[in-house]
Amino acid sequence: MADDHLELCQLAYARFSAGDVVGLLELFHPDVEVYVAPPNFESGTYRGHDAYRRLLERWGASWEEMRIGVGAIEAAGDWALASVEYAGTVTGSDIEVRQPSWELSLWRDGQCHRYEVYWDRDQGLAAFASHRGAEDAEGAAQR
Repeated sequence: MADDHLELCQLAYARFSAGDVVGLLELFHPDVEVYVAPPNFESGTYRGHDAYRRLLERWGASWEEMRIGVGAIEAAGDWALASVEYAGTVTGSDIEVRQPSWELSLWRDGQCHRYEVYWDRDQGLAAFASHRGAEDAEGAAQR
């Protein structure tokens, strides 16, 4: 199951990198919950395809040109953690910007049900550890 989550996660980044927002949203549950942690300028919780699409449009509009580098992707139960770097130029500027991000996604039945974005590495790793611990406790309770 974890391999499926990793493949779906990679596919989501590939679709987003290609500008295929429609294809990206096909991988997300219609009621997806997206959490963007502070200090991101778009921090907050967004629910559903429409809210997530608007977030992507606002965020994408701030980039003149953007590349996405996906580093390691790790799975724990239904969760995946991806280390990502966004790089490019901001609209109206020729200055190169690089933004690392640690992004968690919860996969069930072939769709992402929750997506979390952390610009702070320690926050992202702590959130992943917390989700992993909850998954381990849930699995033990079912045994």
